[in-house]
Amino acid sequence: MRQSLNSRALKPSMRKDKRLAERITYTCAVSFTGEIPSQPHQGTGLTQNISITGLKIISHSPVTRGTLLTISLALPDGQPPLTIYSAHVVWVSGAHFSVRFLRLHRDQRKRILSFVLKHIGKAAMNDSWSRFTLM
Repeated sequence: MRQSLNSRALKPSMRKDKRLAERITYTCAVSFTGEIPSQPHQGTGLTQNISITGLKIISHSPVTRGTLLTISLALPDGQPPLTIYSAHVVWVSGAHFSVRFLRLHRDQRKRILSFVLKHIGKAAMNDSWSRFTLM
């Protein structure tokens, strides 16, 4: 029985991250709006991580999993905030939630990717880089 418990404890650390894009830990201001028939969603927050496929956000404004949001992301790159019209809420836990971008214009994808790649180098030097496979 003891051996079974120990092998079960090892399994989570052996899981591979199945994300398809690099992500960086970076804090940027974000605002969002969205609506489902029973509850409008509107709020502000901060990103916890960023990738070309989505964001993890912390906010005191509640959202519901499955909601489609319009997101305004203020990347600190000297350009106006990005407006992403198709951010699908895929995970919610308390004040934290994650969105997956369903559609990005080529310019938006390029801008986010440039930002991520610029900051991967800095994170890798600090050994805080999350190591995922770019596909």
